[in-house]
Amino acid sequence: MGPWLSWDQLFHFLIILMRGGGLLLAMPLFGGPGVPPHVQIGLASLTALLLFPVVEPAAAPVEVLELLLVVAQELAVGLAMGFVVSLFFYALQVAGHLMDVPIGFGMVNVLDPHFGGQVPILGQFLNVLAVLVFFSINGHHAVLLAFAESYALIPVGGAAWSGAVAEVVVRIVSAAFTLGVRIAVPVMAAAFLTDVALGIVNRAVPQINVFITGYPIKIFLGVLVVAVALPVYVGALAAAFGDGGEMMRWLWRFLTAI
Repeated sequence: MGPWLSWDQLFHFLIILMRGGGLLLAMPLFGGPGVPPHVQIGLASLTALLLFPVVEPAAAPVEVLELLLVVAQELAVGLAMGFVVSLFFYALQVAGHLMDVPIGFGMVNVLDPHFGGQVPILGQFLNVLAVLVFFSINGHHAVLLAFAESYALIPVGGAAWSGAVAEVVVRIVSAAFTLGVRIAVPVMAAAFLTDVALGIVNRAVPQINVFITGYPIKIFLGVLVVAVALPVYVGALAAAFGDGGEMMRWLWRFLTAI
């Protein structure tokens, strides 16, 4: 391979690139349709270069079939790690749907370039808020640290996909959905109490068309609750995305189960 780069060094870089590229590709922050492909490749290559001297090198396979198998395994591990991280961002889309429908925003969606589709208005707002919180508390540093430590838990080509992995994935999905419900509960409760109050008003004064007048009232109260609960949302997202937060705990459990 020349005097500057041996085959073992090239294989070492390729393995880190595959696992790191899979991780970045599966995360909506870096691998979404809104990120140009050359930027994704550049980020994956930069990550591989930064972790090249940190990750313990492995013996390079001799046969081509063995090389392809190892590359596929490393790419699958990276994609699985990115899937676990992205689940907690998708939970905000669940929260957005649960919040938008009761207050009357259910029929209005906006285009999200990160997810590449239509998302609810409040879900988009929560996603932007989560991205700001994620980078402000150095959540990306925690993910990179977990990526570097993953080689100690899962050696190169040593991933064992057992039934325990499926059980952990089910629990992670449940935890992410629970996070989305917790975020949406204040707005859902305010919308429910508003519906109860409007029902009482309709029974007392049948002449009032609560179906028409109720929409602006619920929208106003829903936005007001979001504004009042904004510090709580920031604290909840910081606790979930932090180094010892819920997302990182489940990521470590997932890496341990593989």
